[in-house]
Amino acid sequence: MHSRFQRLGFAMLAGPMLLVTSAMVGALSSVSCTSATAEKRVVLNTRIVADDAIDAPIVNAYGWSLVLTRAALSIGPLYYWNGAPAFAEWKPRHDDGFFGIRSAHAHPGHYVPGDAMGQMLTPASVDLALGEASLPPGEGVSGIYRSARFMFADKPVGDAAEVLGGHVVVLEGEGKKDTMVRVFRAEFDIADVLDAADEPRVEGCAIEGEPDVQADGTMTVHLALSVWLDQVELDAVPESVDGTPVLLARDSAAFRAIERGVKKAPAFRFQYSTP
Repeated sequence: MHSRFQRLGFAMLAGPMLLVTSAMVGALSSVSCTSATAEKRVVLNTRIVADDAIDAPIVNAYGWSLVLTRAALSIGPLYYWNGAPAFAEWKPRHDDGFFGIRSAHAHPGHYVPGDAMGQMLTPASVDLALGEASLPPGEGVSGIYRSARFMFADKPVGDAAEVLGGHVVVLEGEGKKDTMVRVFRAEFDIADVLDAADEPRVEGCAIEGEPDVQADGTMTVHLALSVWLDQVELDAVPESVDGTPVLLARDSAAFRAIERGVKKAPAFRFQYSTP
């Protein structure tokens, strides 16, 4: 891994997982088609879209039919790697492991990112309930892209900053099960999205098809909100008396279930495309 970082001018700090972003910017700017390995710089436009739970309800593992009317998140840098993704395809099920996380999900240390291929460094915020959104452009080098890192930004900036109100993720929606109807709101701060290394990131996300990137294109982040919501039960959430969403208590089982879902890599799928 280090030979590629050195060749492209990437720098490492405090271990293999924390990059000096200023060095990365300089590295990607200096890559030329005349390098020894014929690597070339590519521009990667960036978009993000919710794959489900917005236009139509999803039914989770506990039989709750859920649809979101707000799905705002504060987005930090995105990084792309040539190492294999951390996890196999996720499928909702009742018998997930401890706290609803399968054993494979509980060991992100198994993930080896490999060589850095690209990045998008500019913070942004979006409300995916409003539809697909553009993010700032990124850049990278030509080659095989296999996995990605999604990072949350602790200080929301951009289109959904006001909606977020200082939070990192804000969800609002409705759940139905049998005769029960619950209208809820969940607010997550930066401390709620930290991984085992206390970083606000989701490692080892898959890049669909492991593309051989040779030209400028678009990297689209597909967010499966069904993964976030799959293990939530709303039975204990109070009914709304006037239709106003009920804020989930931070120590509630419903809040903790969504919090675990937010950290699952299978919720984030990246897709490269060319015009």
